[in-house]
Amino acid sequence: MIKEIIITLYLLGFRTVFTFFNLFPLRDKTVFVSSFGDNAFYIAQELARTKTHPLVFLNQKRCKINFSEIPTDNKWIYSFESANLIHTIKSIYHLATSKYIFIDNYLGVLAATQFRKEVKCVQLWHAAGAVKKFGWSEPETHKRSGRAKKRFQRVYNCFQYIPVASQQMADIFSEAFHLDAGHFLYTGVPHTDFYFDAEAKARSLQNVLTVYPSIQGKKVVLYAPTFRKGSLQQMNIQLDVNDFLETLDESYILLIRLHPSVQEAGYIVDHPRVLLVNDYPHINELLVASDILITDYSSIPFEFSLLGRKMIFFTYDLESYDQNQGVWAENSLYFPGPIVRTTSEVLEEIIKPQTDYKKIEHFRSHWNTFSTGRSTENLISTIYRD
Repeated sequence: MIKEIIITLYLLGFRTVFTFFNLFPLRDKTVFVSSFGDNAFYIAQELARTKTHPLVFLNQKRCKINFSEIPTDNKWIYSFESANLIHTIKSIYHLATSKYIFIDNYLGVLAATQFRKEVKCVQLWHAAGAVKKFGWSEPETHKRSGRAKKRFQRVYNCFQYIPVASQQMADIFSEAFHLDAGHFLYTGVPHTDFYFDAEAKARSLQNVLTVYPSIQGKKVVLYAPTFRKGSLQQMNIQLDVNDFLETLDESYILLIRLHPSVQEAGYIVDHPRVLLVNDYPHINELLVASDILITDYSSIPFEFSLLGRKMIFFTYDLESYDQNQGVWAENSLYFPGPIVRTTSEVLEEIIKPQTDYKKIEHFRSHWNTFSTGRSTENLISTIYRD
């Protein structure tokens, strides 16, 4: 109850400021509100090349992308966090006065906004596919108060457009957000364009090698678990790193990448063959540098499948995770690789020479149907059509 009162008061203040700025003229500019930033980065790069209007970046704390790299002087970058009052007020101003708005996650303050009819609000969801449930499909959602449920749907109703890479993801969004088919754009997902650009992948691999030179010539294993609700402050790694080091020879090196929602990792063995890569901004570059992916219910495999490489699913808590968060299904369309429960099973799969590449290809084509290397161009031409 206290939490709901605090949220209500905060949204009331936000709505008051937004309503005031809504009296100002609407401007021909684009705003990006980023928790992750990968899709926003690709859209912004293309807009900087093809448009002349201002770009405004409102970054939440977890966003690691450096938008100062976008090649235009006509941009502003703000920290969209309540602790930074001045930046927050400026952010509200830009949200209220921009014709084009892109967000990439659930954004609670949208419940306190009412965009003008000329505004186009695009949900640039951070994942090309989904294993874990979210929105109305998540089990915990239905336990929330009636006030909270109404607030959630007000946010979802702001998603005027949602680009998707597959019909499967459109169906998931429809169930999760209670939105009809008219909201979906079958353009593909912008950040997947990277995987169709050989030169970009080569440059990215060199970038990773520059930052982490010890991986040169090694078999790189990337462990990228998703978050658990009870471990957002600190997440203890369930993969036994000592077993990894003892079982696999010097040719293997382990990269550990936690979900952006997790603030810090628990104890990790200090060893030259174990690297925590949370601070590296671009996950796609880390994927290019990796030979094997170990994950669980993360959305990373939907991208990694575009590289056609081995994946192992370390689902040590499948039953409890499904009960609390929800998993869409437990078949090869969601887990295109071996599903294991222990570190010893993970290590066995790493060593195994065989990989079911047909299963990975089927997974890739099913979820990335419309992501064919021109998704950014397709989306921009649709949204900015006169």
